[in-house]
Amino acid sequence: MGDFIWYIIMAVIFILLSLIFIRLGWQIWKKQRINLIISYHSDKVSEENKQAYCMRAGIGVFVMGVGFGISGICIGFLQSVFAFIPMTCGILLGILLLISAVIKYNR
Repeated sequence: MGDFIWYIIMAVIFILLSLIFIRLGWQIWKKQRINLIISYHSDKVSEENKQAYCMRAGIGVFVMGVGFGISGICIGFLQSVFAFIPMTCGILLGILLLISAVIKYNR
């Protein structure tokens, strides 16, 4: 019974994190809110590249949120360590997108 409660708590935390990351990703991607990205990276992006940079960075954050959400749902149902696989994949893919945006547009 005690383990079940911890899995439910972890599922709720992951889903809340998912909602935060999805919201931030959507704001960066669709609304071009470059000010939500750390200023060290966003200050060096030219106006011509702002839209492409926001799109790639926003999608990266959005993918992280989706990974957290899928893991949260899986933790609630599976209650297994395998439920962390979507989170790991989402974080890795999101970080790769963020790094590629910084390398390509941050000069």
